[in-house]
Amino acid sequence: MSNISVFESRLAEMVNAATDSIRQQVAAAVAPAPKVQIPMPALEGLAKALVPFQSALERLDAMMPGNWKGEHLDYADMVRLMQEGVPLAWVPPASVIRQLLTAGDASSRSKVIDDCRPEILVSCRETLVAASDPRLFAQRALLEECVQMAERGMFSGTQALAANVWDTLVRGLAFANRDWLTSKGWWSYTKIKKSVPTVDDDDATIGELRTAAVFLPFAKTLDAFQHPQPVPEGFNRHATAHAAGVVQYTAANAVTALMLAVSVLREVDDRGYHVQIHA
Repeated sequence: MSNISVFESRLAEMVNAATDSIRQQVAAAVAPAPKVQIPMPALEGLAKALVPFQSALERLDAMMPGNWKGEHLDYADMVRLMQEGVPLAWVPPASVIRQLLTAGDASSRSKVIDDCRPEILVSCRETLVAASDPRLFAQRALLEECVQMAERGMFSGTQALAANVWDTLVRGLAFANRDWLTSKGWWSYTKIKKSVPTVDDDDATIGELRTAAVFLPFAKTLDAFQHPQPVPEGFNRHATAHAAGVVQYTAANAVTALMLAVSVLREVDDRGYHVQIHA
């Protein structure tokens, strides 16, 4: 098993064990009430019973990406959104995540990204500054350049460069984790989509969600399309490289590409993933 797989396995075991323990202890401490209205003494007793679990809950919260900590976000809805290709780990800020969660469709979410662009770019800049792994300095500098371009309205350049930095980081992870490559050791987007950590449904444990969070947008982002299929309207790695034009190259897609790259870089930095970046 590769170092990255061992790390993910141990983290998932640790967090899942903690959440299971909390769930069991809380269930044991909180018996179903025979009446709808719980007397005040019982409520006070419940509060005291939950005190020992507070530190464990705080430790779980501390394991989350910085933009999730202390925000009490709806993780189940976030899974759905990330699977639709919207990056939510490390960036954007929690206030923007809440707006994205209430947006009814892809068009509405694109509008949120456009309207909240200043806050998102500040979040990207701050997240990049926090990355301290020297292995990532070249890619961090390129993404800082993307932020500058986006601030100046140069969205096409932002999208193209951010997509390539994201691709470089993903390849770096794959070449450091041979399970992500084909049996012959070749690079394949199809193999990447099948290999990155994911969750299957809304019932995922906190550990599974944390392990997969930054990777959940990958499948949608890596969707392939071929002529005569229409060019995807949402950010798509293949379309960015091979269908440059007004459909794929938009301000919202540029910011989405930037968020994707920033989130992966910060995740590699935070969790110490092994990467093999040729730069």
